[in-house]
Amino acid sequence: MQPIQISEPNSSETVFGIDLGTTNSLIAIVNKAGDVEIFKDEQGRELLPSALSYENNVLKIGCGVDQNAICSIKRLMGKSIKDLNKEGLNFEIDNESEKVIRVKCSEEKYLTPVEISAEILKALCERVKKSTGIKVKKAVITVPAYFDDSARNATKYAAKLAGIEVLRLVNEPTAAALSYSIEKNNNSGIYAVYDLGGGTFDISILKLHQGVFQVLAVGGDTKLGGDDFDHLLSSIVLDKYREKVGLNKESTTHLNVIPTHNAGTCNIRTAKEYLSENASGTFGFNINGKPFECEITREEFEQAISPLVNRTINIVTRTVNDIDLKIDDIKGVILVGGATRTPLVQNSLVKLFGNKVLSDADPDKAVVIGAALQTYSVLLDVLPLSLGIETMGGIVEKIIPRNTPLPVSEIKEFTTYVDGQPAMKIHVCQGEREMIEDNKSLAQFELKGIPPLPAGSARIEIEFTVNVDGILTVTAREKATGIEQTVEVNSNFGLSEADVQNIVNQSINSFDEDMKARSLAEAKINSNKLIHLVENVSTDQKLKNLLQNAKNALQGNDLNEINNAIAELESSALELCELTDR
Repeated sequence: MQPIQISEPNSSETVFGIDLGTTNSLIAIVNKAGDVEIFKDEQGRELLPSALSYENNVLKIGCGVDQNAICSIKRLMGKSIKDLNKEGLNFEIDNESEKVIRVKCSEEKYLTPVEISAEILKALCERVKKSTGIKVKKAVITVPAYFDDSARNATKYAAKLAGIEVLRLVNEPTAAALSYSIEKNNNSGIYAVYDLGGGTFDISILKLHQGVFQVLAVGGDTKLGGDDFDHLLSSIVLDKYREKVGLNKESTTHLNVIPTHNAGTCNIRTAKEYLSENASGTFGFNINGKPFECEITREEFEQAISPLVNRTINIVTRTVNDIDLKIDDIKGVILVGGATRTPLVQNSLVKLFGNKVLSDADPDKAVVIGAALQTYSVLLDVLPLSLGIETMGGIVEKIIPRNTPLPVSEIKEFTTYVDGQPAMKIHVCQGEREMIEDNKSLAQFELKGIPPLPAGSARIEIEFTVNVDGILTVTAREKATGIEQTVEVNSNFGLSEADVQNIVNQSINSFDEDMKARSLAEAKINSNKLIHLVENVSTDQKLKNLLQNAKNALQGNDLNEINNAIAELESSALELCELTDR
């Protein structure tokens, strides 16, 4: 096997890209020529099946595992026993464990999903060591866009167990988009990443703006993938076997299709791949020890998998519609996962999106290629301090937290506070404190032309985008009319490392004081809403007295007094409503 050239002469600084997949995993680097190279095993295989088994207490990873191998463990990352749906799992769970999921790997061996993932990562690292003699110490690892903090932290911990420092977790759809170099060609717009792997289907809608990918929406089905295509193809084989030997379906439900090497294509997966390139083929199998040969047409196969493909198309359409977009708004569709090579899948996507389906990159490798390309930018700056806006009561709502890698883009939705509000002041700030007066003011502008709607009905999007140079662009957009206002500011101007550290230290030292101030401001906002509501609907004298008590409490800064006064007012108002209803 030819050794791969590492891009950096100091091996400790080499950063690897890793696709820790549900079905297969890969590891890659960018070589000195600037090309992505994927590490292979001794047999020249790039894909490492994400599977683990113990045979005679000997651990096996990837190819060659037994039929009882643990597969698709990624689905359980970050989950606890209470989150677990045992249906559909191909392995046993330790029933005595109350919180942590522990998977039975052998009669005596139980491992957590994190530990199993760590073993898969170790196997990838071993490939690198055998090829180059270099130990993998740093990496960019991809994760699904829908992974929550628990799942992302579990991935980081698995890497730590494997001896890897994770420099960045990258969303898989973003990595796939990077493999097409869309951001380098300045092809701004909205893209769909259609990811149909062996075990799961994911659809992600991305927005590319100023070289930054932002995830707008995700959808999918964790129980739909290329493996389901294989099962349906196996059913076709069994149906032909039943017909040939004259058996009914009930008597052959226990039969398994096993590969044989005496004719044509030798197993279900390679038969599926053959039918992707040819209209029909003759294949040999072994069914319960008996050789069986049959012809299968692509038409038969596509008829069997058509409901599953249609299911993915419906999920795509629903995901696009959920964020108020139209199919025509999608600029390109990126294919990820080996099952996207299936002609019916590609034809269905072309039927939906027209000629926008992109297939330049290898769908099995797109994610790891993007991860490897990200290794070139992991040493870029991170956002030194949080960026946010002022909301009612002088409270700061953080849009992008400190230490977020650049470039970055985030959107949050806000609304109006009073009825018929025609404009909204946007006050952009920087810092770690909870109240506006304790943070640095960066910019102020006004969004005018908001439709005269009841309080809380208007939908105002605030979009923050920070490029690699620390230039912040803030856009406020009213969704119904499309009116928008934009301001640009250098968020790093005049900040030294000492300034940043001083601001962070102040936020730590003032944490309790800040949280009390925020709680007081929030209590006053909520109290004023209730007072306004009760004043407009009630003439009851008791309520009037309680209203005055609440107003008096709001003149001070005693949080307990305010909460007690408001609780008493709310209770009496609800009691009056109940009496009125009777």
